[in-house]
Amino acid sequence: MNKTRKETSSRLLYIGRVNGNPNWNFPSHMHEDVSEIVYVSYGEGIIKINEHPYAVRKGDLLIYNQGVIHEQCTSPVCPLSLYYCGIANIYSDGSRREHIISENASPYIKTEAYAGRIGELLDFMYEESSNQQAGYEKICEGLLDALLAVVKRLVQPNVSRKQDSDHLAVRIKEYLDENYLQHLKLQDIAAHFHMNPYYLSHVFKHKYDDSPIRYIVYRRMGEAKCLLTTTDMKVSEIAHVLGYQNANYFTILFTKTMGESPTQYKKNERSERVNLTET
Repeated sequence: MNKTRKETSSRLLYIGRVNGNPNWNFPSHMHEDVSEIVYVSYGEGIIKINEHPYAVRKGDLLIYNQGVIHEQCTSPVCPLSLYYCGIANIYSDGSRREHIISENASPYIKTEAYAGRIGELLDFMYEESSNQQAGYEKICEGLLDALLAVVKRLVQPNVSRKQDSDHLAVRIKEYLDENYLQHLKLQDIAAHFHMNPYYLSHVFKHKYDDSPIRYIVYRRMGEAKCLLTTTDMKVSEIAHVLGYQNANYFTILFTKTMGESPTQYKKNERSERVNLTET
């Protein structure tokens, strides 16, 4: 972690960067009189703000208001590279301290079209602070003003934690839909998202009223139903396609989940199904 400090009388107290260290993490901590802006320039990880985890990736912006507890953890597979800067005196009249964002705003911001520009601002600010050539204070002051103006434009004052949790639940579901044939355990899924298994399960169940593992099983059984009604594959062949080496176990699981055996389902479904062919 490289860090360049300025005098505490300035609004920009420090600016630093993290460069893809797979072992980097920062345990829970807070700054009583400093707010921070963090910009993810590459990689993935989990950042907790007030105990709420955010799965972050390239282009994401995080805001830590002063006095807010936060924790950072990189993905060892795709390590985070990021800029961070500490800011004080977030006000114009000199009479009181203010937060960068309001308390009801989400501290997690998708920069989208502004990602490149924010990265350039922070890169320039870091370079000037490191070299400290003549006039660097004025340049950094202007760059910081521009950065704060962009943050103000991007912030969503009405974004709730529920929406943040819903976004994470959707990402989990997308991952399960892509990997449902891998017979993942809850610990495997949690490891992919770098978060506590209990919390991951809680977020998913809150959104979809189901556990991740149960969802995967139903996803496989849904595929099994499709193969039973649209192909002439044997039950043992379908079991193998879905990753079950033991066809009897697959049959028991299908029966328990769907309420009838694969053979019964295939017979009942085909008796009610009318296939139309072109003449």
